[in-house]
Amino acid sequence: MPNLDFYAADDDWPAVLEAVFDLGLFRVYESCSEPDRTLREFHAVAEMPDDPQGRDLALFVIGSGPGPIAERINLLPGALGGATFRYSCEGWGLVQLQHGATVGCEELRWSHTNHNTQKRALAWAATLRRLGHPSAWNWAAVTSASSRLNRVIRRMAVGKVGSHPVLPHAARFMADARLRYEYGTGIHATPAYGQNPR
Repeated sequence: MPNLDFYAADDDWPAVLEAVFDLGLFRVYESCSEPDRTLREFHAVAEMPDDPQGRDLALFVIGSGPGPIAERINLLPGALGGATFRYSCEGWGLVQLQHGATVGCEELRWSHTNHNTQKRALAWAATLRRLGHPSAWNWAAVTSASSRLNRVIRRMAVGKVGSHPVLPHAARFMADARLRYEYGTGIHATPAYGQNPR
């Protein structure tokens, strides 16, 4: 599953989203709808909710397959206040774009891109019949578009932590918060238990 874990903070996220739209390769959906709402498709960054933690998105590579499915999820009473349902965006060849949150000034979690491979989709096809057959997808197109997005994000970086590209505002956040210890799914101000402080 081709993926990229990278660090983004503050205005890095809108810059990544602008890159997604500028590529002209994707239709952009929210991964999960708001409670009691239908699934939204976004056509520009300005349409997206102003959320400092960003949103998890599902990117449909134009012309790559039958398109996303809005799967209704019925909620347990009280799980999300009075809400009774929400929708999940599903499809074998969708590219996931997840925004890594900050935890105060103590941690910055990775942002992330990823998508299925044909091999993995075929292995799960009998279990998730509602998604149709993976052979309906153009996997070369999915991989090509996903790889182009990853290259654009890498070019936006001003440095790396390990193998993970660091975008400009994330670099500033890390420096200001003195984040130095990478473990788990991000970088932290304090070492993990047993980790050698430096």
